[in-house]
Amino acid sequence: MLVLAVLSVALISSLLTGGRLEYARNWQLNGLWIALGAFVVQTALFTRWGTGFVGESFVPVIYVVTMSALVIFLVINRRVLGVPILLAGLMLNLLVISANAGRMPASATALAAAGRVEEADLLRSRGAAANCVLMSDSTRLNMLGDNIVIRLGGPVGSAYSVGDLLALAGEAVVVFGMVRVRPPVVQTEQKKQPA
Repeated sequence: MLVLAVLSVALISSLLTGGRLEYARNWQLNGLWIALGAFVVQTALFTRWGTGFVGESFVPVIYVVTMSALVIFLVINRRVLGVPILLAGLMLNLLVISANAGRMPASATALAAAGRVEEADLLRSRGAAANCVLMSDSTRLNMLGDNIVIRLGGPVGSAYSVGDLLALAGEAVVVFGMVRVRPPVVQTEQKKQPA
């Protein structure tokens, strides 16, 4: 919900300050298949079916591999407006995840405060759930884990990491710039007339 709200504000801001939807046709990312593939694998991985298919012990390995693929994709596109910010956020998350055996440390208290009580209870009872591990004295780099509470009213909210918020800022800049790329101007050389 937060992602959708931030990206919508970025798009509307860009359109109100001179951006045009038609410019999005000229906007390109190289190696987009890498990002799409990683997204599909991650989406499937964190379902009961996906976790059951690959086995619980392989989830962290596949998660780190897909995160690494996303880093490669962003490095390829590092000259695109906003991508360096997004890359910095993703690399922070990858650092924390790698330091914690392929899972992001998450504060059950922060999750509960954000309205995600069921997830917090599951994390407390199992010690790990989906891509998260219960934040404790034994997890590393906790200050960079999921412990920033953002509530959007009612039960809607979550606990985010510094990397999540930095990546979201980068995504917002990418969306802002996406509709500002003007079509390339084709210049023709005028032939000199003989004197």
